[in-house]
Amino acid sequence: MKIFWLLMLLCLSWVPAAQAQQYASGNTDIRTSQGTLRVNSGYVSHFNAHSFHVYTFQYHPASDGAVWNQLPLLPSSEAPPTEFLVKVTATADFPLRDARVVVESNDVALYVAQLKFKTTPYDEDSTVEMYRYLLKQQPDEERWVWVLDTTRLLPKGVNVTQALTRISNR
Repeated sequence: MKIFWLLMLLCLSWVPAAQAQQYASGNTDIRTSQGTLRVNSGYVSHFNAHSFHVYTFQYHPASDGAVWNQLPLLPSSEAPPTEFLVKVTATADFPLRDARVVVESNDVALYVAQLKFKTTPYDEDSTVEMYRYLLKQQPDEERWVWVLDTTRLLPKGVNVTQALTRISNR
């Protein structure tokens, strides 16, 4: 009987590492001096190992008469909107892609960390690539968007969760 309870305790205390998405399902509001950023997180279930979370972003400027903006991710200021969501993926063992919003003095930044690999995520030479987007208003259309600011490859050995934890603690 003791073995049964020990096994039950072990099963209940086990938490898979792949469940480390930054934002739980639902809405998270991040207030800044310029307005409110809303992170919408949802779960897409395929009833198998290929289920994932997605994040979409909305922004409500603090100015009078402002409306909520759905935020696309743009590869440059002049590019048309191509993506409106960030897909959060994982293996059974660890996250492959995730994102975090960070308020940095006068800027609001979105960091997306993604594991890059040749054959499988378990490759020894896999590395994390970090994308930094800044929240900007498009002057010609008066809408708000995420614009890619920088891309960098992180040192080997840094995983997706570590990469996002490091930027959020600056």
